[in-house]
Amino acid sequence: MESGDIYRASSSFRGSFRAGSSAWRNTAVETFSRSSKEEDDEEALKWAAIEKLPTYDRLRKGIITSASKGVSSEVDIENLGVEEKKQLLERLVKVAEEDNEKFLWKLKDRIQRVGIDVPTIEVRYDNLNIEAEADVGSNALPSFTKFTFNIIEDLLISLRILRSRKKPLTILKDVSGIVKPSRLTLLLGPPSSGKTTLLLALAGKLDPNLKFSGRVTYNGHEMSEFVPQRTAAYISQHDLHIGEMTVRETLAFSARCQGIGYLHDMLAELSRREKDANIKPDPDVDIFMKAVATQGDEAQVITDYVLKILGLEVCADTMVGDEMIRGISGGQRKRVTTGEMMVGPSRALFMDEISTGLDSSTTFQIVSSLKQTVHILNCTAVISLLQPAPETYNLFDDIILLSDGQIVYQGPRENVLGFFEHMGFECPVRKGAADFLQEVTSRKDQEQYWARKDQPYRFITVNEFAEAFQSFNVGRRIAEELSIPFDKSKNHPAALVTKTYGAGKMFLLKANLSREYLLMKRNSFVYIFKICQLTIMALISMTLFFRTKMHRDTVTDGGIYTGALFFTAIMIMFNVAAWVFLTYYVIGFDPNVVRLFKAVPPAFSN
Repeated sequence: MESGDIYRASSSFRGSFRAGSSAWRNTAVETFSRSSKEEDDEEALKWAAIEKLPTYDRLRKGIITSASKGVSSEVDIENLGVEEKKQLLERLVKVAEEDNEKFLWKLKDRIQRVGIDVPTIEVRYDNLNIEAEADVGSNALPSFTKFTFNIIEDLLISLRILRSRKKPLTILKDVSGIVKPSRLTLLLGPPSSGKTTLLLALAGKLDPNLKFSGRVTYNGHEMSEFVPQRTAAYISQHDLHIGEMTVRETLAFSARCQGIGYLHDMLAELSRREKDANIKPDPDVDIFMKAVATQGDEAQVITDYVLKILGLEVCADTMVGDEMIRGISGGQRKRVTTGEMMVGPSRALFMDEISTGLDSSTTFQIVSSLKQTVHILNCTAVISLLQPAPETYNLFDDIILLSDGQIVYQGPRENVLGFFEHMGFECPVRKGAADFLQEVTSRKDQEQYWARKDQPYRFITVNEFAEAFQSFNVGRRIAEELSIPFDKSKNHPAALVTKTYGAGKMFLLKANLSREYLLMKRNSFVYIFKICQLTIMALISMTLFFRTKMHRDTVTDGGIYTGALFFTAIMIMFNVAAWVFLTYYVIGFDPNVVRLFKAVPPAFSN
């Protein structure tokens, strides 16, 4: 209990027994009050000592209370122990579903109390068109002849001697809209509607081979004016991890590589203003913020926090696993993919199918935590889900409905069903809104939702839906907002990242070397075996062929010579066996010639 709680408890205790035991009561209350006052004085002295330190040292010191002893002590943020970090998070977020929102409000209240603005990002996309060129028919089938012909054909096309025979494929067609901060946006659409491509375009990670036209801006700034890959985080629907690393190690490595961004500068300004205003922050919140803003391997509090809110604590020290190593489940692996980006300082999140492999309750918990973060800390988030449950769907503020590469609806969730009722379609009571929205544009499923019984049904195309939305009140409001340029003076200096790397090159080198050393320890058997093998082979070669004179005058000399060559060939074959499969095509074992030219040996696949 804190000192104020102890005082209130002692006062209540004194009032309830006013009629009797006055002697015992007075001594007990005085003892509690004296203890509480002494603890307050001691903590105040320690905090005063920290306030006298220079800014650099002050941001690395904090006051932590031991859970077992109840004694406050000064700690170095970079030297927080495992048990201290665990106790800190237990006090701040004991149960993620209940305490996370309270904790986030504590963070925001501390920042707003001294008048500091949190960076926000508004993403606009205007007349976005994305096309790809694809082979059709037999031209798309892999073969040696086709592979060779494609090389020659691409060369002639680049020289403008031949015209490309690839067919254009429209992925997104004239897409426009606004993604606002502090609002959680759900991206819906049937398969192959262009959801992944839209998220990649907004995150600045679009394949350069695609034909792109239109504009995507962050707070009115073009993509070339900042580094979108570090300003926003794209969470893929594909899980790509190193199987030999644990969940905690995977997230910690991601946090080290992404860096702390603007957090250190913001905390320095926050500490300065609090010192000038003589404001003492909550000790636990203070330590958490300082630990998150500390660049290093020792204070990975943000990793433990993300593990807790994503429900990954139970498997934090379990290997992720892969096809050859047994590890965590598919749903847990999907949450690890999400956590890899959440541990970074990005203010905009574009999340692609994060519910794959997750049950509805886990998806609800994750989306609920994200909603709290978006609303309280003014983040920007677009989440693509295929078939969200009704309770998860109701968590979102805005809906973007894509179909055949066009936006059918974008705007508040409360108005989306009204738009389709305006078009003559009604969502049945038995049907979830998300399922209705993905089926109402389908030729196969649309008729069952027709609500105008006095009029004959006819199929409404996606083009008609898109055109009708432009004249709908929500569509007109978005068009009006897009016609007014974003006021760049409202852009927070820390909102857009202009540096390519989140940490110094030496720090990144150290982090990568540390990871490789960890993987070497995990695969120590292979390295020990290879060392023993090479040692034995070296002893054999030094003794059997020691200082051999390669004369070829006699049969004996020839035998020694060919024996040395054979021994060398065997050594090469055993030590580079990973490359042997590249000769399978020439022999005839593998009919796919692409493997011969493009395949990467398994030993170098990581």
